[in-house]
Order: sequence, then C-alpha cells, then structure tokens
Amino acid sequence: MIIKCFRDGKEINTPDSSNADYVIADDTVVREPREVIIALKHNKATRAKKAMMEETIHLLAASGLPVLSETGSPILTAKYPDLVIDEDEYDALEVSSIREAELEFLSDLIKVKSAIRFKDIQKTGIICPNCYKPTDFVIWGVHKVTQ
Repeated sequence: MIIKCFRDGKEINTPDSSNADYVIADDTVVREPREVIIALKHNKATRAKKAMMEETIHLLAASGLPVLSETGSPILTAKYPDLVIDEDEYDALEVSSIREAELEFLSDLIKVKSAIRFKDIQKTGIICPNCYKPTDFVIWGVHKVTQ
C-alpha cells in the first residue's frame, strides 16, 4: 500500500517504523464542524427584563374602575404585555452536557440546545523521515524514541 507523506507528498511504500513516522503535530490540526451543546442562561439585563414582564396591574374597565372577577377581587394583567426576551439576549455558553448546565447555572438556566460550531480537531498523519520536525509527537516510526 502506497501512502503519500502529508507534508511533501512523497510516496511511501507500505509505511512502517523503518521508512516513515506516524505523528501528531501542529500541522495536523484541522477545523471541522461539530455539534455542541449550548446553554442559554440569564444575565443581568434579562433578569431585569423578566422582572418587568412579571409586573402586573389591575385590569381597568373603560370607566377607569378595576374589573372584578366573579369572586369580587380585582383582575390583574401584565403591565408590559408586549415585552419579550429573545434567545439572543441570553448568555450562550458551550457546555459538555445538559447535566453540567443544570448544575452550574441552576435557576438561571433557560434552555439547552444544540448548535454546529467549528472546532479544532487534532488529527494524525504519516510523514517521510525527511519531513520530521522536533516538535512532532511520534506514535511510531523512524524517529520514535524508546525507553
């Protein structure tokens, strides 16, 4: 089996520890899309807005008098009925699991969702001996140091 050195393209016939290096290196990191877990949590601004959304006032009739329920108590209505908090107003933080988000953010946690984000992924590669760099971590090969 012929494999090309990922650094210079030189063909390596049946790579093994006598004619190649199998390495992890800085130049084997690639950016790939990955699904991640995002926790949306309250911040100072959304907590203040939520408090405003919870404010109520007496429902008033056209006469200006409070509207009463069947039991005779005043009916309450939202003071700011059109006020909403959009998802992009919350702090969005990447977490490793839903459980982590629940434990870390407690009552400030609004929801957990998935998203696609580009992440640095460490890959491996086969190189010819001439392309070896001292910063390469050799898994096996010509430059593998044994102890």
